[in-house]
Amino acid sequence: MDMENSSARGSAKVRTADPVAREVRGRGRLRLYLLVEGLAIGVLVGLVITAYRLGISMTGKLLRGLLSGAGQSAGSLAAYIGLMAVFGVLAGLCYKLAPLISGSGIPQVSAQLAGRLRVRWQNVLPFKFLGGLLTLGGGLTLGREGPSVQIGAAVGQGFAELGRRPFTERKFLVSSGAAAGLAAAFNAPIAGVVFALEELHRNFSPVVLVSATAAAFASVFTAGTVLGVRPVLLVEGRDVLPLGYYGLLVALGIVTGLSGVLFNRCILWGKSLYARLRLHWAWCGLLPFTLTAAACLLCGELFGSGEPMIFYAMGENPSPVVLIGLYAAKLALLALCFGSGLPGGIFFPLLVLGSLVGNVFGQAAASAGLMEPQYVSSLALMAMTGHFSAIVRSPLTGILLISEMTGSFAFMLPLGLVAMTAYVVAEGFRSEPIYESLQKRLLSSAASDHER
Repeated sequence: MDMENSSARGSAKVRTADPVAREVRGRGRLRLYLLVEGLAIGVLVGLVITAYRLGISMTGKLLRGLLSGAGQSAGSLAAYIGLMAVFGVLAGLCYKLAPLISGSGIPQVSAQLAGRLRVRWQNVLPFKFLGGLLTLGGGLTLGREGPSVQIGAAVGQGFAELGRRPFTERKFLVSSGAAAGLAAAFNAPIAGVVFALEELHRNFSPVVLVSATAAAFASVFTAGTVLGVRPVLLVEGRDVLPLGYYGLLVALGIVTGLSGVLFNRCILWGKSLYARLRLHWAWCGLLPFTLTAAACLLCGELFGSGEPMIFYAMGENPSPVVLIGLYAAKLALLALCFGSGLPGGIFFPLLVLGSLVGNVFGQAAASAGLMEPQYVSSLALMAMTGHFSAIVRSPLTGILLISEMTGSFAFMLPLGLVAMTAYVVAEGFRSEPIYESLQKRLLSSAASDHER
């Protein structure tokens, strides 16, 4: 009898250990599993982000149509203001029902991967998607890229949990989804991978590299079948900047670094302002939509993230005075919209603002006879990398991002020079990387809510 009991206990131990044993045995093939799972996640994220981008585009066209007719028709004006108010209330409701969808979502994903934040993907995914359609389609000065990262991470988390993947794999699958989200948003698979390594994990793990690469390329392929694979900011015919002008690039890096420091302070000021005001959730939605509607009625170019402003230097370029006015208006709108907590990122707006800085700098340099006017457009694009590097403090991601977005890898050296100069300036002013600052505020707020 004792031998039978002993045998039964031994069998029970073996059965209990089976899941652990299987996981340990599976680690030898972990990279292969993650490669296959990364491909699957990439396809899913590509489908979701495709729907997201199409939804934003269609909603934006509707609002732009009403805005363009507001000056000629009282009906269009009333429809525009009324729809913006409805969008504001609905966006505020999304934020109230799912507080973790606030802002870009990148600090939330970073905190989740660090084990500091628990996230329910079932809550984040639908409300981030819907909230983004409202804010970005409504023309707020926000970007789709950060939300795409959080949406992708939620898809990766859902895939891992529904598939009952081992605990050791789940973090990698969340990272894969995040990389796929950024890649599909920008048509930039390499930047998506590097962003997952440089910004989210802050180390170049070979395991993360395998899954994130598979997911990023699969998502871009999937989205490209519907949206096309043309670079987001395709610029053709740019002249290579002569080495004799590289001294100007150092100066441009200093200027964009200073602008990046100002940018971070304005974003944090916006967050602090709303924290002091303690507005009802409905007003958190109505206020930014009201301010945006008023600004767009005065100047239609302020609608949305500001992507057309990047191309000013390639066409009929406004004067530096006009560009500085647009820079100030977009920065103020971004701080007031992002500070509200509504879903939307700072990625694309910071690139737009960087391009305006580079445009003004280039025009000034050309007027002073320091370079030929034909290079103003090149400086406008290079300034985006410097701005990104100073604000996010991920220079490699910035360099690759701008290269992929513009469809050219011929400017890596000047991009790197501007990025690293801006990085040093931001470090010299002790300006903390924006996502680190936002993550600290997020965790502090979550701790306060938990204590209450």
